[in-house]
Amino acid sequence: MQHWIDTNVSFSPSAFTQTILRAGDLFVDIETTGLSRSRHLIYLIGLAFYAGGTSFELHQFFSDQPSDEPELLRCFRSYLESAGVRRIITFNGNSFDLPFLCARSDVHQTGLCFDAYELFDIYKECRRRKNMLQLQSCRQKALEQFLGIDREDRYSGGELIKVYETYTKAPSDDAAHLLQLHNYEDVRNMYRLLDIFAYDRLFSCAASIDCVSIEPYTELDGSPAEELIVTLHAPCVLPGALSVRHPVSGVYLRTHTDRVHVRIPLYQRMARMYFLDYKNYFYLPAEDMAIHKSVAACVDPAYRQKATPETCYSRVAVTDDFLSSAQFAEYMTHILCSFLPPDMLPTS
Repeated sequence: MQHWIDTNVSFSPSAFTQTILRAGDLFVDIETTGLSRSRHLIYLIGLAFYAGGTSFELHQFFSDQPSDEPELLRCFRSYLESAGVRRIITFNGNSFDLPFLCARSDVHQTGLCFDAYELFDIYKECRRRKNMLQLQSCRQKALEQFLGIDREDRYSGGELIKVYETYTKAPSDDAAHLLQLHNYEDVRNMYRLLDIFAYDRLFSCAASIDCVSIEPYTELDGSPAEELIVTLHAPCVLPGALSVRHPVSGVYLRTHTDRVHVRIPLYQRMARMYFLDYKNYFYLPAEDMAIHKSVAACVDPAYRQKATPETCYSRVAVTDDFLSSAQFAEYMTHILCSFLPPDMLPTS
C-alpha cells in the first residue's frame, strides 16, 4: 500500500466559503473497482483535512494490490481517530462513499463507523437546488464547469477502473499518476464547490435595490410589451453568472459577482405577485386575480375557479409611488424567495 501526502496545500477560499468551512472539516472521496459493496473493492481513499487558515493537508491511501484493502481501511480509521475530525464533507458520500466504506469495513472487521461525526453531502444539497439554479447536471465535474473550476484530470471514475486493473498486473508510474490525479482533484476541488451555496443568500435575503426602470420590448408575435428592470446589490460575492427564468412567473434573473439584474413582466403597468400555496386559493377570471378560499366562500361559484400555479397571483400597480416605497422592496424580496425550493422557504 502507498500513502501519498501533500501537506499545507494552499488555497484561497472565497469570503462566503470561509463562513461555511470549520476547523475539523474532512473532505473524503473514494475510488472503487465497481458499484457493488459486496463484490467490489476500494483501492484509493482521498482525504483533505482543514485545520483553519488558508491551507489544508491532503492524504491519499492507495492499494497497490486488492489484498491491501484491509490495511487501507485500517489506515483511514487510524487517521479519523487521530486528526481531530468533527465534520465529514463528501460528494454523494451519504449514498455511496460512506456506506461503501462501512460495508468493506464489515467484511474485514476494521471497525469503521461515522456515527460520531456531522455529515455534509454536497451532491445531496445541490440536488435540492437543481431547479432553483436550473442545473443541467449535478455531477461534480459539471458543477466545477458551472463554477469555472479547472482541472487537469480528464477521466471519470468508471474509466479508471480498467486503468487500476491494468496497474495491479503491471504497475507503472504513469498509471499511478492517473489514478492519483483524479482522486486528488476530486477531493481538493470539493471546498470550491461550496461557493454554489452563495446563491442561497441571494434568494433568502431581503432585496437591496440599486436602480429601477420600465423598458419597452416586442413580443415574438410582434405585439408591444413592457417589463420592469431592477438591479440589486448582491448580498455576497456570487460565483459565475447565473441565468435563470422562473417557470411560473416568467421573471428572469441574471447574476454578476456583485450585481443582480431582474426582469419582471408587466401587464398594462401591473405586476403580478404569485402565491405558492395555490391549492388554498380561487382564481377570479373577471378580476384577473386570486383570493384565499376563506374569502372566496362569499363568491358565487360561477365566478370563481380553483387556482393553478399560473393563476394564483394578486396584482399591484407599478406607479412611481410604489417603486419608491417599502412595499416595493418587500415585493422584490418575495420575487427572490419564489426561486427557493419549497423545503428551503422561510417558515415565518
